[in-house]
Amino acid sequence: MTAPVDTATVITTEGAVLDEIVWRHYGRTEGVVERVIAANRHLESFGPILPAGVRITLPPLPPAPERRVIRIWG
Repeated sequence: MTAPVDTATVITTEGAVLDEIVWRHYGRTEGVVERVIAANRHLESFGPILPAGVRITLPPLPPAPERRVIRIWG
């Protein structure tokens, strides 16, 4: 498991996309984009492409669950 990522703040550039910002910071998007939106309710007023100058707080997250690989064939 990896350690939680600390809180960070990002200020967007023209044409930024939240999924990409989340991916670059956390290395994953599954279940994370929703947490970032919950921490930044003002993002709900924008469409999928963000304008320049939007401040986004990237909250700390618990580590990603460890994935177990189960071999069903030898």
